[in-house]
Amino acid sequence: MTERLRGFSKKKLLVLDELALLLAYFGALFIRYRERFHTWDDIYDGMYVALAIFVVLVQAIIFMAYDAKRVGSFVHDGIKNIATIIKGRIMLFIAVILYLYVLQQGVNSSRFVIVAFIGLDLIFVYLFRKVAIIRYLKRVGDIKEEVLELYAPFPSDQEIKEMVKSGNYAKALIHDRNICRDTDRVIKTLEDCGLHPYVALKALDYQVRGGIVSDIRDYAAVPFAVRSEKCDVFGIHYAVARTEEAVLHVKRHIKELSGQYICFSNVHTSVMGKENADYRKVLNEAAFVFPDGNPIAQFQHKEGFELSERVAGPDFMEHMFRATADGSLSHFFYGSSQETLDELKKNLEEKYPGIVIKGMFSPPFRAITEEEDKSYVEMINNSGADIVWIGLGAPKQEKWMNAHKGQIKGVMMGVGAGFDFHAGTIKRAPKWIQNIGFEWLYRLFQDPRRLVKRYLVTNAKYLWYQTIDKLRR
Repeated sequence: MTERLRGFSKKKLLVLDELALLLAYFGALFIRYRERFHTWDDIYDGMYVALAIFVVLVQAIIFMAYDAKRVGSFVHDGIKNIATIIKGRIMLFIAVILYLYVLQQGVNSSRFVIVAFIGLDLIFVYLFRKVAIIRYLKRVGDIKEEVLELYAPFPSDQEIKEMVKSGNYAKALIHDRNICRDTDRVIKTLEDCGLHPYVALKALDYQVRGGIVSDIRDYAAVPFAVRSEKCDVFGIHYAVARTEEAVLHVKRHIKELSGQYICFSNVHTSVMGKENADYRKVLNEAAFVFPDGNPIAQFQHKEGFELSERVAGPDFMEHMFRATADGSLSHFFYGSSQETLDELKKNLEEKYPGIVIKGMFSPPFRAITEEEDKSYVEMINNSGADIVWIGLGAPKQEKWMNAHKGQIKGVMMGVGAGFDFHAGTIKRAPKWIQNIGFEWLYRLFQDPRRLVKRYLVTNAKYLWYQTIDKLRR
């Protein structure tokens, strides 16, 4: 992909973005001041002239610091392109508001102009980029061809040929546990059909997914362990990892992790840990605390952990389900409602055939007696499950896991709403919303009464505490 992108000029893209910005700016002024547009430069003593210069400079900074680093991904991914544009316009809008506030021009400026300008800019940037990308891909060819995926046991040669004829395929991806003669047969058949065959990488019996391979001394390498370093946020010791390597590490060390627990902590729980020493202690006594929140992952990047990323509980679950669909590890689900568990079981068995579910249990929504608790622990341990997923919601699930550390034989993982997401009872935000870090806002619209305080108040506290900590350092 890198070779194909060398002909795509970032400078040309910057020029197009600036042109779109100026068109949007003057378009908004024209709509607002149609009759006086010929004297726009005199309105409010040249305030709009100064603002025009400011937004041009800020747009250039945003592009070089943010957009230019993501050209490779959004050229071939429309969703990422839209996400990048939206995030850039949000940054620009915040910069304009701060500029007007600092210069005390908020009263003089037209709110319509500011809002219309940002809205028009978003539309123009998208259209200009779309045209540039279409022209570029027409020249070099779009790399997003259809891919024929084949899984072992493989079809016969004739069946493969019929599959090739039925679609507009240019590549084929072969999934096999071990490279063998049958794989070689499939490769030759695909070559005869004119397709370019690829074999999915395997490492220690794990099928390697995109985004985890790194270049180490000119070799393609896969990380198989979570780093030993921790990144502290408000005294909480966050693990530094990507989702794939976190799954690989847990899968490889499943026996050693037996009886321990893993937390997925977001902005809400990190603020709770900041304000409550006991809860912070509960988090820090976990085997791992993964950053289930973009702000925390971004903080890790700023601290120099470049290959770290958000390890969201639902994403971790999906990767683990896929990695254990061969029956290598078994699962138990504790929490949520019986209706959710029924849907969860149905969905998992359909999506991951071969997955081993040893049991599911919905505890009563009330205080549990000591006798009941002992019977639940015995039930979970008798199932023999390797992984015990806990869906009680924060902070209850973390406290429950801490109280049962060493009692539960499997490794416990607190995933909150992960049960609902995989059961389909709560719809998760689209990928592009996740990519721009606004999944919390999507969930807020789904359940505003319950989440408004958690997200708006807690997010404000998180930013305040981060600012204070930064000033102290």
